[in-house]
Amino acid sequence: MLPPVIKTIEVPCTPEKAFTVFAEDLAKWWPRDKHSVSAMQGKVARAVTLEPRAGGQLSELTADGEEVIWGSVAAYDPFARLAFNWHIARPADEATTVDISFEASGTGTRVTLTHSGWEVFGEEAKAMHDGYASGWVFVFETCYRAACGTVTA
Repeated sequence: MLPPVIKTIEVPCTPEKAFTVFAEDLAKWWPRDKHSVSAMQGKVARAVTLEPRAGGQLSELTADGEEVIWGSVAAYDPFARLAFNWHIARPADEATTVDISFEASGTGTRVTLTHSGWEVFGEEAKAMHDGYASGWVFVFETCYRAACGTVTA
């Protein structure tokens, strides 16, 4: 069994703003040109959206105008926690879990992303784990952090 990928960052805003940037402003900071179904085809996704409720969908509007489901929202606890079942470019029964927590700290918010459930990939599990371990560095630690840095607390 592989351990979860865990990424923790500090952002210079309140938990309310940090949560809102992640959940409601996803299309503004997600690197659609590098991390999307469209990007897998050398194109840029038109949009990425997250329906703000448990049971909502996380989806991409591809460069060609097709809606592709990336996952479903498993938990939506405004300003504290967001979790989703993640299966971008894979069948829903091959979903992993991405859980993000938001906690006030010192001068901002500690945001922790935990990505788990690698065993669903069988023999591909290690490669998927390692790919996401590096992918979240850019998506979460770089792009999301930068988006939070542009908001005021």
